[in-house]
Amino acid sequence: MNAAARDYLPRVFWILAMVAFQAIGYCAPPPIETVEIGAGRVFRVNAKPFFPIVSWLQDARNFPAVKACGMNATAGYWPRSSGTKDVTGYIKLVEAAGLYAVMPFDARLKGHRALLGYIHGDEPDLPRLVSSAVITPAKNLRINRKTPLWKLLDGVTHSWSVLDPLDGASITIEPPGKVTVKSLAVWLTVSKNLAIAKEVRFEGDGKEILRVSLASRKGRQQFDLPRPATFSKLKMTVTATFGAKNAWGSLAEIEGFDKNGKNVLLSRPRNVPRTAPEEVARRYKAIKTADPDRPVFMTLTGHFHPFFKKYSDAERKIYPRYIKSADVIGYDIYPIYGWNKPQWIHLVHEGTRRLVELAGDKPVYAWIETSRGGQWTGPLERQKEVTPAHIRAEVWMAICRGATAIGYFTHVWKPAYNQFGVPPKNRKALREINEQITRLTPEILADKPERSVTLEASDGVKVDVMARATPGALTIFTVNYDERLKQTSTVVKVDRLPAGTEVVVVDENRTIASRAGAFTDTFAPLAVHIYRIRSNSAKTTGNKHEK
Repeated sequence: MNAAARDYLPRVFWILAMVAFQAIGYCAPPPIETVEIGAGRVFRVNAKPFFPIVSWLQDARNFPAVKACGMNATAGYWPRSSGTKDVTGYIKLVEAAGLYAVMPFDARLKGHRALLGYIHGDEPDLPRLVSSAVITPAKNLRINRKTPLWKLLDGVTHSWSVLDPLDGASITIEPPGKVTVKSLAVWLTVSKNLAIAKEVRFEGDGKEILRVSLASRKGRQQFDLPRPATFSKLKMTVTATFGAKNAWGSLAEIEGFDKNGKNVLLSRPRNVPRTAPEEVARRYKAIKTADPDRPVFMTLTGHFHPFFKKYSDAERKIYPRYIKSADVIGYDIYPIYGWNKPQWIHLVHEGTRRLVELAGDKPVYAWIETSRGGQWTGPLERQKEVTPAHIRAEVWMAICRGATAIGYFTHVWKPAYNQFGVPPKNRKALREINEQITRLTPEILADKPERSVTLEASDGVKVDVMARATPGALTIFTVNYDERLKQTSTVVKVDRLPAGTEVVVVDENRTIASRAGAFTDTFAPLAVHIYRIRSNSAKTTGNKHEK
């Protein structure tokens, strides 16, 4: 295929796609003239309240499914996605599908009528392990990234680092500072058909300090040096191997002991973020300088929550620094899809609460799981189902804790990779949930009422409540987020609520009669109930958005 044809086909693709989208009724939404963040972390598009409901990293062929599930935006782009040449072609497909776009920054997107905002690289805070020691392989070695060389000094003797080929393999270890050792030890790995080190030589700062033969067995093999050696660099070379079918092999650990028996080569790895806060700040400044008129989104992992223990209390102080470098802050915690633990579902509630506290007046969004099929949670048949009840509860946990946008993660890797691998029953649930959010957006984003609204659940069951007031109505949003999946009865207390007031249970075709100051209801596990009380006393009292 010649260059002209390669350039022509993507244009044909998006032109045909736009025609197809319009033919089936996906007209473009109102063009975006302005995007602002108002009081209460509320998005305002063209000066009107807007609740973003977002899909993640979708090919344009999935846009009909995105729209059918009630979403109004999509986020992310990868090179040549959907047959496009660049972001300018992709955003045309987004617009034609009747969606808004949250895109990686590109100056050519500035002012585009479908551009809701920009987004940082995904999960800049994602922890990765690094070591203070530097280990440099010889140029002929093929290194397996899944078994980094720092594992040779991490103190974990059942892990290993691959050396390919093992015979003649040479590595140079640079500890953080100069060390003196009295003895050296090697831990071998012994596996069928893999080469095993038989003889090794050690050099300290270019001078040989030890040459030994090893037994073909696991465990520590420790050798005293002829005399203590002080060095800044330790070079180890495998000079002979036991014969094997494969040329590659591995070592588990290398140790160096001083006169007190301390392993001075030990270098335990530590977690550092994938992208440093300083680099994120630099990128944010560049984006805002180029285009101050669109907000910048950023998705964090759930590691700001101490539950996951990846970062210490001191290390989690990086999160306010990240938050300074974005206008809209989100996170992803997938209890079932990501961890196969439905009992962790409450973390969506807690995660949103914590991030809202950290974010202050900046909008917060949560990515919500939509199916099983994750790549890290074992065989598909052992993965727990993500049900409509899980999705609905997680969405309302986030909203009740202050999220003013929602995103959905729809990618699956099992049984095969699919960017929109949501099963039919969950697609139906998404449509119902998102249509309800869209219909109730004016109430969700309204002010907090003047009168107090509280909820008490029996048996200590976790049920959250959020009240919002619009002229002539009080709307109360509730969700049973208890991970124990317990049914409960609740008392919702509403200040100055007259006895006999009709409480409409939204979208459930039922009403409840109140007693003076309260009404009662029953919650099944993970149930969501929305109540509306028509009353002149439910009017707003000003700028009171916070829970």
